Amino acid sequence: MSLVQKNQITKYLAYAVGEIFLVVVGILIALQINTWNEERKLKNYELKMLHELRNTLEKDKRYFSNQIPRLNNKQNAANRLLEFRQTKEENLDTLNQYFSALRYEVLFQYNSGTYGSIKSGGIDKISNDSIRSQMADLYEFIIPRTEKIFERINSDESVENDLVEQITSRMIVTLSNNEQSIQNKISDPKVIYKDEFLHLIQIQKNSTFIFKSRIENLIPALDNLIGLIERELIRQGDEEILDSQTDG
Repeated sequence: MSLVQKNQITKYLAYAVGEIFLVVVGILIALQINTWNEERKLKNYELKMLHELRNTLEKDKRYFSNQIPRLNNKQNAANRLLEFRQTKEENLDTLNQYFSALRYEVLFQYNSGTYGSIKSGGIDKISNDSIRSQMADLYEFIIPRTEKIFERINSDESVENDLVEQITSRMIVTLSNNEQSIQNKISDPKVIYKDEFLHLIQIQKNSTFIFKSRIENLIPALDNLIGLIERELIRQGDEEILDSQTDG
């Protein structure tokens, strides 16, 4: 083989190796870019879910916090009605005012939609272990347990309705918008001396105490998870949460 042929083979091999090297480098770059894109998509998805969950928790916290003063009003109404019996105060207008406050209905409402979306999309996509743990504890244990307690107490509503029927009369009431409504109102102030009156107040006091204590235990759990999410958003350099922190 001549020297010229050897040089040509060497050049060809070098060219071939170079081509292979470029192809390998190109594949590696493409794989790296693909990995970056997937990581970016996962991060964007996580940030989106964390924002939605935070907003949902904030709304639920506001709703439950607003129930506390209403439950306080129910407690105060029950105590005042008992005082009327003890002091033999038979003012019909005042009785009905507190009787109406006593019967204010407290509903247990919350939004689990965002958690459901996170769960169906893969809860492991939330990278923070503490958030995953507290989120699951809140939506799989704390909230369902509280909801069942509310449902169990409200299942005795028929007993309460029977007592109301025994101590009140149906009356036509004109509302502030001039609409007329049929409501149960006390027509005889001497019902405060009846056992049915005491029984109704007892039921309301017990249920109000339980409702209030459960909600007061639930709010810190919501607060803790909100705080965890905000700290995670800050750690990930989320601009929206950083701007809110700066404005605050």
